[in-house]
Amino acid sequence: MTTRLDASLRRGEALLHEDLITPLHHHDEAHNRLLATVGGDTRVVTPAQANDLVSTLRPTRRIDDPGVEHTPDGPRFGRRGLFRGSLIGLGGLLAASAAPRYSFAATTGGDLLVCVFLRGGFDGLAALGMPGDPRYAQLRGSAKVVDDSFTLSQKYVLNPRFAALKPLWQANQLAVVLGSGHPGVTRSHFEDQDLCERAARANVRSGWLGRHIQYSSRPSGTFRAITMGDQRVVLSLTTTAYQSVAMSSVDSFDLETAWNDRDRLVTDLGRLYGDAGGVLATQARATLDAVTSLDTVRSRAYTPANGAAYPDSTWGEGLRDIARLAKADLGLEVACIDYGGWDMHQGIGATSDAGGQFSARATDFARGLAAFATDLGSRWNSVTVVTMSEFGRRVEVNGDGGTDHGHGNVAFYLGGGINGGVYGDIEGLADDQLTDGDLPITIDYRQALSEILAKRLGNDNIADVFPGFSPGTALGIA
Repeated sequence: MTTRLDASLRRGEALLHEDLITPLHHHDEAHNRLLATVGGDTRVVTPAQANDLVSTLRPTRRIDDPGVEHTPDGPRFGRRGLFRGSLIGLGGLLAASAAPRYSFAATTGGDLLVCVFLRGGFDGLAALGMPGDPRYAQLRGSAKVVDDSFTLSQKYVLNPRFAALKPLWQANQLAVVLGSGHPGVTRSHFEDQDLCERAARANVRSGWLGRHIQYSSRPSGTFRAITMGDQRVVLSLTTTAYQSVAMSSVDSFDLETAWNDRDRLVTDLGRLYGDAGGVLATQARATLDAVTSLDTVRSRAYTPANGAAYPDSTWGEGLRDIARLAKADLGLEVACIDYGGWDMHQGIGATSDAGGQFSARATDFARGLAAFATDLGSRWNSVTVVTMSEFGRRVEVNGDGGTDHGHGNVAFYLGGGINGGVYGDIEGLADDQLTDGDLPITIDYRQALSEILAKRLGNDNIADVFPGFSPGTALGIA
């Protein structure tokens, strides 16, 4: 493979050929990577190599139109102009981006699945206290859970900053899974986020949620692949079998044009891409369908039901919009939303410190989910929320009052169809009970997810969703 930059492809156009080129995103942008797959062989390539590869294999699939054609009726947009300056396709046409990303598909009658990725490496032992373990207080230092908000069992208590979740626990709708993780964890953000979201070998070019929808839904529906600004559809949702949507909010999900002529832009998109075929036509059609479908939703002011009070944060706003879309009956099956900032190598803060790093996020996290459940009312009975994180943290707090990358973690599962309780066990915190100073992974995260897919989402194609994984003894979580 040469390193020549082919002038026939502009910035980002190689990414339109998603069967050849896959972008991998890292929380540190300097570590972003591109993967190229040819003949079953996958390797990391530079942007120049990606362009050269696509130009060689797809020499006739170019985007040749001029940027803007000025006519007596106003500006018309050419394909190259639409893509110039945008990373992936029509994303550059949409409003400014933020954290939440959503996927929509034709309903199958199962639960709405809300997948929350706690990016950065969630510290399970800052959430879960083990006051009876003789080494817990010693190893956790100021980060130990000393004032339990509520008791989960004789052995475990939950950090009081999660107090908003207590009603769900009491209603048997909150499950806490201990020792959760992927057996292949490496302690690398980049590698482990990819590993968890793909839930398959690196050469499987899709994410586990993408495969779930592929093997459970009809191949039709309003919303399919749109990527907005510098945001992206999460890797979990990627698949070539259907299209998904990325947005910042319901109200901002619209087409933008510097000429303030939205109708003209819609007309030109249809003209340019209606007969293009392939991914270009699909994304254009999905963009227009999605924007049109949300026009009605946006036209009505939204007030959360049942007195639900979402926190004033990006997290709270994202959950509020998911509830809004769920109630709009647009066929919402899966909603993915990120909550980052859990990579706390310094200054986790004491449980008693409401403004501490971990406490502030934990409070926001819990209040958001509590408001979400309240807002949905009876719909909560057909909603399942799952949390994921790339890895856990080391048991012992470091010299800077933080924790470093570890292995086993704590995961939360919530919903009207969840059998609440504690699943799994942490035998103890003695050296011989840990994995190189970390909590061991004792429950493969795919075990719990496979039960959710089968019991709550009606998908029995577990071998297709999680290739290479064989479920073990059921946890009974759903």
